[in-house]
Amino acid sequence: MTGRLIHLFRLDGYFCPMAWMLAALLFINRLSAMVKLFMALYLRQELGLAIETVGWLLSGYGAGLLIGSMVGGLLSDHFPTARLTAALFFVSAWVLVLLGVVTEVPLLAGLLLFSGALDGAIRTLHQRLIMEYCLVAQRPRAQSLSRVARNLGMAVAGVVGGGLAQTDFRWVFFVSAAMTLLALLWFVRTTWHRPVLKPDETPDTGTGTGVPYRDRPFLWLLAAAVLLGMAFDTVYSMLGNYLHDYYRLSTEAIGWQFGLNAMLVVGLQIPLSHWGERWGSRRQWVAGSLLLAVGLGMLPLGSGLFYACLSTVVWTLGEALFMPPLNVLVMQHAQAGKSGQYFGLFFMCWSTSALFSPVLGGQLYGHFGGHSVWLASAALSLLSIPLIYQATRLSGQQRALPSARGEPASLS
Repeated sequence: MTGRLIHLFRLDGYFCPMAWMLAALLFINRLSAMVKLFMALYLRQELGLAIETVGWLLSGYGAGLLIGSMVGGLLSDHFPTARLTAALFFVSAWVLVLLGVVTEVPLLAGLLLFSGALDGAIRTLHQRLIMEYCLVAQRPRAQSLSRVARNLGMAVAGVVGGGLAQTDFRWVFFVSAAMTLLALLWFVRTTWHRPVLKPDETPDTGTGTGVPYRDRPFLWLLAAAVLLGMAFDTVYSMLGNYLHDYYRLSTEAIGWQFGLNAMLVVGLQIPLSHWGERWGSRRQWVAGSLLLAVGLGMLPLGSGLFYACLSTVVWTLGEALFMPPLNVLVMQHAQAGKSGQYFGLFFMCWSTSALFSPVLGGQLYGHFGGHSVWLASAALSLLSIPLIYQATRLSGQQRALPSARGEPASLS
């Protein structure tokens, strides 16, 4: 089966050239994600802040993601996406440098807010880049390739970041800034002067109303995304400190957990997405939510490095199953209206998790212990399943985006 997939990807035009270029851009940029992976540990261990304070500071980053996601989407409807992306990369590099030298809590809060806004806007603009440089039939597969690139970058970032943090936490910020500048150079070289594809296909008006606030299936989708995002974001905001406090793992071992997560996505994402074209979006989404709940909910029940790795494998399978259909469904709705508004609203809601999850997780951790965080996360993931059924049931008669072979995807 692996040989057949390799043959399909290489020789049958499974991915368009621009999908590879944008994936390479995302890979380079994701190397800077080591800051996000180790920020909680840096704030607590290096600066000596209380876990509740760490939660509030990380929620500032989440607030920035929320703001930047919507603003980036709105700006992309009025300004060239390529120029906006390049400008944000440049500013982001210097913000990362400042995060490595500033130690005052109020200044850190402001920088994390601004950094979140930049990351949220860049994330939204990447979706616009896929829509502007990839044909409609290639966009779902470009999404899968982008997830592989993102997680491959996260795998390298987790391992390298763990080593750098072991030496000096500030090197995490400086190396991340250098990777962001490298991403800027790659973007200018490969994408800057390429013409945007002119739309030659009529949007599928049955997919949405064109106005996100009146699109009922899309609103149910947003509600499910908020709950899933809050469950999943605890991995970034709380898992590092939890594994250090309860599992007694070193920062290097914690970095390998993030690396294991990313490498599993790299190895499994494309095969799962390819097979998932037969399963349908709803089944992938529900199965992913269940596995996420099991993987996070099992953390209080064991101990040791092997058990932590087992938990990581389970919730990573959940992530790999629910993420692609979620993004593809958003793209289907966005085709029928102003894509900037659809993507901006979706990523704003997804970023709500990064705003509230660290605060709620920090309060639960501080008052009821670390185990309570994962039980709450599992509950949120399970609560998203009825909303998933609403989002896909109301969209059940809507045609999905055509695949590269002209086959519609099922929602069932």
